[in-house]
Amino acid sequence: MKDTLLPLLIEPAELVGKLNDPRLLIVDLSYRGSYDSGHVCGAIRLDYPSILNHHDNTDCDIPSNEVLSRSLSAIGLTPERHVVAYDGQGNPMACRLFWTLEELGHTAVSVINGGWAAWKSEGLPAEQKPNTPQASNYQARRTGKALATKEYILSKIGNPNTVFLDSRTPEEFTNELIITDRGGKIPGAVHFDWLSAVDEKNNMRLRPKEHILRALYDLGATQDKEIIPYCQTHLRSSHTYFVLKYLGYKNILGYAAGYSEWGNELDTPIENEQKAA
Repeated sequence: MKDTLLPLLIEPAELVGKLNDPRLLIVDLSYRGSYDSGHVCGAIRLDYPSILNHHDNTDCDIPSNEVLSRSLSAIGLTPERHVVAYDGQGNPMACRLFWTLEELGHTAVSVINGGWAAWKSEGLPAEQKPNTPQASNYQARRTGKALATKEYILSKIGNPNTVFLDSRTPEEFTNELIITDRGGKIPGAVHFDWLSAVDEKNNMRLRPKEHILRALYDLGATQDKEIIPYCQTHLRSSHTYFVLKYLGYKNILGYAAGYSEWGNELDTPIENEQKAA
């Protein structure tokens, strides 16, 4: 789908007048309790784990075409519909859906700036009743155009034209907090906490473009480079992926299996390695 009805990032108030447009599919990726307590009018809830694949050392890889077809058909997605995604946690889950659809070649996707926090703060139309979608027959086809695998990352270590952006917390990056068997980072990675792009005092909206770009350029993550954001489970790094897309970066890949795969493997190269206690 090439034409888009809405911009990549949409302000809550901009969406209000379009809530009844049948071409839109508004998707809430919040936890069940959050969705049940209130959501954007007409929003369909997508269970976040349904777009993840648990295997081997990771619980967050991208699923097969078959699994994604079932999950996305269940919410009524069709190639013609424009998806508007959000969640109640600052949009990392919404951005994981955005990244997944990018990998499938479904580019008609927008994210609500600030998600549910911003929508709620403005007192915009909301409801509590769940919305039941009419199931479709969506045929997911992974393209490989948005996905970085472990093997691909191994081939790019040391390449001056590739930047690995570590979107984890400072504690994870420095090994103060070790979640995997082997703490540390992908060799050469620079730290860009996903929350550095978010204004938590402005209901989780993105910070101004120039602010984020300055931080990225200071890290060497310029727009002429290939950028591969990663975190533990490609949740926070999906948000970073979306931010890069919003800023106009063209050459971006997401590491779906994340550091949960990298740090639990026995032979992956790790910088500043430290074993879990």
